Amino acid sequence: MKNITIDRFLKNPSGNKDYISECVYFGELNNNALSNYHIAFGVDGSFTRHALLAIQSIINNSENICLHFHIITRENGNEYADLFNNILAGSSHVIHTHTLPETAFSELHATDVFPHAIYYRLLAPYILAEERHVLYLDADIVCLNSFTALFDHAECENKIAVVVNEEPHAASQLAASLAMKYNHYFNSGVLLINTHQWRESHITERVISLLESRGKQFTYMDQDALNIVLEGQVAFAEQKYNQIFKLGHQSADYAHMPDKDTVFLHYAGIDKPWQQWNKQAATQYYRRLHEQSAWSALPFDKPRTDQQAKKMYKLCFKERAFFSGIKWYLSYYLLRYYK
Repeated sequence: MKNITIDRFLKNPSGNKDYISECVYFGELNNNALSNYHIAFGVDGSFTRHALLAIQSIINNSENICLHFHIITRENGNEYADLFNNILAGSSHVIHTHTLPETAFSELHATDVFPHAIYYRLLAPYILAEERHVLYLDADIVCLNSFTALFDHAECENKIAVVVNEEPHAASQLAASLAMKYNHYFNSGVLLINTHQWRESHITERVISLLESRGKQFTYMDQDALNIVLEGQVAFAEQKYNQIFKLGHQSADYAHMPDKDTVFLHYAGIDKPWQQWNKQAATQYYRRLHEQSAWSALPFDKPRTDQQAKKMYKLCFKERAFFSGIKWYLSYYLLRYYK
């Protein structure tokens, strides 16, 4: 996106492929009623299925309201049409897919951990410009309780976004690493955006400009840039709206559970609940959704690196699956020493 504006990026001139196309899927009970609740995800690849489970969890915890979900992606959403319709069956909810050109954000820095899809959230306030607020969520989130009070919180604040601060000690360290003025640093996995104020303040353009000049220096990519650009212009919500939960592998980690009032459980970090080597108690929320999904027969991710294989063989031994444990120990050895 170097040297082009957001406005140009959203245009659809005749013969120009640089545009965003939309496809809409309606629940059977939808009567075109307006909704105050618009929720966006930015995903590609297998993360689309994870986003759909997040959507299902939100629906499970929402009654008597109409929800509009927006999936921003560089892929053709039609291949997921059956899954969309399955989730929407018997409901009034709506799923929108917004397909970006294949080159979207390709000039910005990306890694295996932080792919280009992390930048799609920056377009949500423009794609949904007619809506007062849009809630952006990462795809590694599961909803455990009603979220609507968060929108009420936004109505009371005159800020560009409502966010959740990191744990105080971590927030202070992260803010200091970026030479920020205040000891606040938020995780960008949950962003309730005031779309008008966001656009008026040119947040997306400023974030992209910062990423172009300093992106490779940032540890957390656009999250670092968002914290710098939005400093002093956000309101902070309770921790329950973005309960950061990192899946550990110590004995105590297997029994650790989120607080009962958690609204959005965020499986942050490199370990995810859809990986075969993670069977901590807190993965049950994701696993239960997966078991009830239309793609429940699809296996969870197998280890691909030496460290993943190491976690896998330790889990096997913990479960007294010794043959599998030996197999994964050998895989770990080969991956570790014969790459």
